[in-house]
Amino acid sequence: MILNLAVKPAYLLVIDTKIQDLLGPEEFGRYFPLVSLSILLNILLDAGLANHMTRLVSNKPEEIHNSFRTGWRTKRLLFPCYLLLLLLIGWSLGWRGESLIWLGWIGLNQALLSAILYVRAGLQGIAAHRTDAWVSIADRSMLFLAMGGLIVSFDRFQVNWLLAGTSLALFCTFIIAFWRLKKHARSVPLTKLTTDINPFRKIREDLYSGWPYALLFLLMMTYHRVDGIMLERMAPNGAIQAGWYAMSYRFFEAANMIGYLCATLLLPYFTRMLANREDVRPLARSMSSALLAVGASVAWAAWYFPESFLGTFYEFEVESAAGILPWLMISFAIFAQGYVFSTLMTARGDMRRLNQLAGAGALLNIALNAWWLSQASPTSGGMGCAVISAITQGAMVAGQIFFCLRHHPGKQWWKLFRALILHCFACFTICSAVSRLDINPNQALWMALFGCLAAGFMPGVIDFRSIQKMLSEKMNTFADS
Repeated sequence: MILNLAVKPAYLLVIDTKIQDLLGPEEFGRYFPLVSLSILLNILLDAGLANHMTRLVSNKPEEIHNSFRTGWRTKRLLFPCYLLLLLLIGWSLGWRGESLIWLGWIGLNQALLSAILYVRAGLQGIAAHRTDAWVSIADRSMLFLAMGGLIVSFDRFQVNWLLAGTSLALFCTFIIAFWRLKKHARSVPLTKLTTDINPFRKIREDLYSGWPYALLFLLMMTYHRVDGIMLERMAPNGAIQAGWYAMSYRFFEAANMIGYLCATLLLPYFTRMLANREDVRPLARSMSSALLAVGASVAWAAWYFPESFLGTFYEFEVESAAGILPWLMISFAIFAQGYVFSTLMTARGDMRRLNQLAGAGALLNIALNAWWLSQASPTSGGMGCAVISAITQGAMVAGQIFFCLRHHPGKQWWKLFRALILHCFACFTICSAVSRLDINPNQALWMALFGCLAAGFMPGVIDFRSIQKMLSEKMNTFADS
């Protein structure tokens, strides 16, 4: 967690934001939806195989020599299907020339990333967590140094530099990860490799095992990423509006890593506690309150001081993008709660219900975006998409909370609602008071943000006892998940 929180948000907020500044909103606005489309279809590269293989190898480490290898056969077949579909959809959406070349290059980088994630699934499965932690930040660390050097050396930037640097960093990371996996795998007892008479049967088995996770990822990515694509394709002045939207979306991505890492930590605990018939409500409530304090603090600070927030990392187009940021930060604050309750549903095995909710969210998001962008002005499209994102996240998290509370009812959930009211009232008071001070807006932003975060330590907001108990227990956070 420390390594990821140190490197990945730093790359997004220091290097990525500077690249956006140098490229300008129109140029980056052409690039941003291409990345969104590649991530949206990324599940075709994996089809849930990484999740499935982690669980399989965790239970039977010797499978690293058999089933793990056969999974590569499946991935080799998936790559050309992914790339062909990606380019066909890009062509059908109207991208031509340089944009289509970028899209193919981005697809290649996604394939390299998928290969790394599959190797990491093997590392996690055989409990090589220290190696996995370093591999997880290797590509971003290389990009941080390489892109940082280019930014310092030149007063301009090109998308091709970013694409080439990403390819090189991912390829080097894959070589390192694969070498470390082979080294760790030598300590796992070698079993007789089975010869699959019908290789397509094994491929069907792998895809069948991973499809629930693949479907959930696809549906969730739809209502996370489709807004950027629709904005660039449908809105007046679409490329520039997508560039403004991308400026604020970077903060959503960086903040989202906190929730994702908490979910990774929570899943094995929920799984084990449910298997032992233990009460999961104290842990769920305490982690939810902690994410609430972080998410609400960022959202309140962004609502009162959006231009100062963006101006800390960007030099250009800050005023144009400022209206989008508060709504995306509200979206993050809501979605952070979803990490707790969707993880609890995953631990319960409610994948069907999660997929139903995600499917409804995807349809709601597409429908609202299509309605809004058909009448949006050349400057209001991005803000409308951000508002719709917050609405969609709210609907999804409300559904997740409803199903979790139905299976785990109790009066203690009112403590979480009380924490929400108490912390929001404190944040409102702090931000209102700071905004009235005759001080530099940047100073006001940081005063408000740290004041709101400090409000999380008030009695009745965060229950630190359950979190401390979870972190103090030396449990395998991957193998039992």
